[in-house]
Amino acid sequence: MSTPADKQNRPRRFFRMRLWLLLRALERFETTMFLRTRYSQPKMVAIGVVGSFCLAVYYPVWAYLFPQPYENLPMRLVCSATFIPLALLPWWPRRLRTHLPTYWYFAMTVAMPFFVGYMTLRNATPPWLMTHLACVMLLMMLFDIASFLVVFSIGSLLAALVFVLSPEAHLQTQTMLEYIPLLLFAMVGGATCTVSSNMAEQSRIDALTAASNNIAHELRTPLGSLRIAARAVARFMPDLIRSHRLAEREGLPVPEVRAQSLHALERSIGVMEREVTYANTIIDMLLLSARPIGEVPLSPLMARECVEQALRRFPYGSRAERERITLSPVGDFPLLGEEALVVHILFNLLRNALFHTDRAGKGEIQVFIEPGEPTNRIRVHDTGPGIPPDVVPRIFNRFYSYASDSEGTGTVTGLGIGLAFCRAAMEHMGGGIACRTNLGEFTEFTLTFPHPETGDRQ
Repeated sequence: MSTPADKQNRPRRFFRMRLWLLLRALERFETTMFLRTRYSQPKMVAIGVVGSFCLAVYYPVWAYLFPQPYENLPMRLVCSATFIPLALLPWWPRRLRTHLPTYWYFAMTVAMPFFVGYMTLRNATPPWLMTHLACVMLLMMLFDIASFLVVFSIGSLLAALVFVLSPEAHLQTQTMLEYIPLLLFAMVGGATCTVSSNMAEQSRIDALTAASNNIAHELRTPLGSLRIAARAVARFMPDLIRSHRLAEREGLPVPEVRAQSLHALERSIGVMEREVTYANTIIDMLLLSARPIGEVPLSPLMARECVEQALRRFPYGSRAERERITLSPVGDFPLLGEEALVVHILFNLLRNALFHTDRAGKGEIQVFIEPGEPTNRIRVHDTGPGIPPDVVPRIFNRFYSYASDSEGTGTVTGLGIGLAFCRAAMEHMGGGIACRTNLGEFTEFTLTFPHPETGDRQ
């Protein structure tokens, strides 16, 4: 039975849910913008050079060689100038590269559907109709369906608005009516090809996921056998060493074994155990990442217990790595989640922090558990090399990976699924994940959890 407080809070929760859905939709579109820009980035310099050159050079072609009813040199030069920054992309400062997706969409909207659409409306001649159709096909190759519709719709509406406001503008109604069926056919055909390509890509991802699951399960048996063998050796090794030393004292003809060799053998057993634990941890993470997170049930947990378990189970490469991580001595809070999800989220953050501090040759890692209002938090803070500002907005995108070295250059590493998995897992538990960083100084990831009693799961 709902209480008066629940009834009073229902409109607020409804509004928060709708706002959250809107923000998620905008975030997904922004992610799509970034992905399409990333795929097109190797061609941007060529597109910038060709676009800026052709828009300017075609003016004498259509004005004098093959005269068209209407030409506009200032508009051509403005649209040509929008391509010049793309031609100069290798010289962009790093701080500006964060805005590359927005500028890419802006340049494509201005140069193609707007300019070409406006000139097509003003001329309605076969050369301009064919140019407009070619631009539509080029846009469909450069963008996905949703992005194409946004770019094409905004550019075409602006072209139509400028056309209506232009003096002496006269619409060639019959010609444009004959052109519309061809345009629709081209758009439907291009969309069909794009959908087929997306289906093929999804099929490849599904096949890769299934193969990864099979490989992960098949590796369990040899890893288990290796762990049993390592434990058996570790169990009987002290007896063998004592027997060997006893035989030496009794003067029996046994081969000499140096103390260094015995220490190396003991260390090898520990290495075997550690590597098997690490391999099993990676398999667990892969299997959990491949499983639909929405199917994972949630239950009441305590934050400190999850963090301590993550620190205890993490497959450290050495004792020095473990000593580099410190946990705040105070703080705890209840949360509604799944223990494996929380542990593996922390695994991802610890692994990234250790990797980057190792590459930089410096840095300590601190984990804080902070109950508070309106949300509870777990912070993972490292004093490593930080993350470049143009990379930060993308680190939670699936299949995006970037590793920064101490010289400031960058190399792509890994599959780029760890932080994307963290975000999906935190959202499933009603929380969120955010990154705060300063290049050359620190990186901090903050996990936020709602209070279990509020029931504010998104």
